[in-house]
Amino acid sequence: MRILLDENVPRQLVDPLSWLLPLHVIDQVNQRFKGIKDEQLYGKAKRKNYELIISVDSNQLYDEKICKAIQRSGLHAVFVETGNSSLKSLAAAAGALIHSIRDIVVRLEKVDVQHVTIIPMLRGDPRYDFHDPRHSAPSPIWPRKQHGEHKPSRPPRK
Repeated sequence: MRILLDENVPRQLVDPLSWLLPLHVIDQVNQRFKGIKDEQLYGKAKRKNYELIISVDSNQLYDEKICKAIQRSGLHAVFVETGNSSLKSLAAAAGALIHSIRDIVVRLEKVDVQHVTIIPMLRGDPRYDFHDPRHSAPSPIWPRKQHGEHKPSRPPRK
């Protein structure tokens, strides 16, 4: 599948997406069609044999002219929702795209008609378990001597 990233998708995502989709060609608009308007992009991408466009501008779905251009092109479109342009919001959108894209592409490869997919942005605060191994072991087999008040087996050198 030939995939085109809209200009609003950070170019830094090309490498991780290429890694996740190694059998697919991934280009970015800035490499191929710099400065093109969204209304024109879909038709031009179709003529250049792209099958999927990924964008983080879901406002395109609320513009009648762009919606008609998407529909006329017959291209699949994936829109990743973003809250705003803050780094935290963009990171959440990038994470949602990376988490979902393989499943989406697998499904799109099995259909014969155009599909539009909307990926919701990851919500809430980042999730992780934070451990200080001196006080809480990150796993049951973490070396015990690093817990709590461990005293060295030999006196420190002077």
